[in-house]
Amino acid sequence: MAKLYTLPRLSIIAVLLAGVVGCGSDTDSSELVKAIKLEKLRSEGTIIESVTIVDNQTRLRVGEQYQLSATGIDSNGETRDITNELTWTSSNTDVATVNSNGLVTAVANSSANQGIVTITGTTINGIEGEGEISISDAAVASIQLKQASPETDHINTCIDAKINGDVSYVDGYVSLNTIKDMSFSLDDLTTATIDSKGILYTSAAEIENTTITAKIGNITDQLAVTASPMNLDSIDILIDDVSTDTITLDIGTRVQLNAQASLLNNESPFDIDNNVTWSILNEDSAGITTTDENKGTLFTLKPGVTQLIATCGGKQKITTLEVTGDTTLDSIEINDGESTLTLEPLKTIDLTLTAKYTTTPSTLNVTEFANWSLNSSNIISAEIIDPGTDEAKYRLTSNSNDNGTAIVSVAYDGIVSSIQINIE
Repeated sequence: MAKLYTLPRLSIIAVLLAGVVGCGSDTDSSELVKAIKLEKLRSEGTIIESVTIVDNQTRLRVGEQYQLSATGIDSNGETRDITNELTWTSSNTDVATVNSNGLVTAVANSSANQGIVTITGTTINGIEGEGEISISDAAVASIQLKQASPETDHINTCIDAKINGDVSYVDGYVSLNTIKDMSFSLDDLTTATIDSKGILYTSAAEIENTTITAKIGNITDQLAVTASPMNLDSIDILIDDVSTDTITLDIGTRVQLNAQASLLNNESPFDIDNNVTWSILNEDSAGITTTDENKGTLFTLKPGVTQLIATCGGKQKITTLEVTGDTTLDSIEINDGESTLTLEPLKTIDLTLTAKYTTTPSTLNVTEFANWSLNSSNIISAEIIDPGTDEAKYRLTSNSNDNGTAIVSVAYDGIVSSIQINIE
């Protein structure tokens, strides 16, 4: 459990006296400089008066690392991250070490005192905060899942929610508020999703119940949560962090859109990029990436006016998009225009679809926004990789060791092309 220490302020007279005593040595000189600096910080109100070590009480195994962080309250009463302002030390470097940035490395498993090592962070003015890390290979005994944010009541639909748990081990040690070593899954009926960090994303228009399962080895626990959109007031579309009702872009422009949600009786908006669903009324004019890390990336394809639609929790925001310029599509080309490609069994190969124009821009990578077909082939599978970038590709994977032939077709803006894939 984290401990918190505070020290009284020193007066300027005490500071100067501390520096004058023994004056003449390098040590005394440096102490005087330090004391004067401390008094200056105090006069500015930025000197740290208390330290709290965050996210401690966690178990590691030999070779694992764990990043501790620390917050401090200064003499102005303001809180800030002071992780990189501290001098970090370990009570037992034979079991665990810690570097100058609070990164703990497990050196040896220990059965003594449940493998607990005290990690201390100390400020320039001697204020200390203590946390603990346990180093042991004892097995997990149980998991107790819980809502970390919000801690109680229902989840606000469209607002990121955090799930973690307390993990007990057979030697009696308990890791608090952790997701370490957990894998998460959700029930089949929910529309929610959860990532490896335990962040739950919700978007349903109605109240939705979701069962979350966490697993470490063969130990599991379940948690039922409820997401409600009743507090959702509105959502908004932003470009370059500015809310907008109209966007005008040239052909071939790629920009990142963001979404925010406002809750009733809450002044600050929430980023909802991972919860929102994006769509475009006329997909001939532009495409938008709807999944993965580049979700919300807009790419303009053809002159025209269309509408961008952001949807979450039963709320919508519609923004008008005008794509300007002049294009005449001449042809589409798979890779460098090959008609046949060879794919080794159980290997992959990437296809890129290039749209060629008689006007500027002369070429665009339209792989992500074309209509691809495997023509009912079951010897290969496919997925779009690197969506939302100029390097988007259609990746084919051979599903077995067998040889064979597949025809892959693609259609874009009324033009169809195909390529033969020989697996051998």
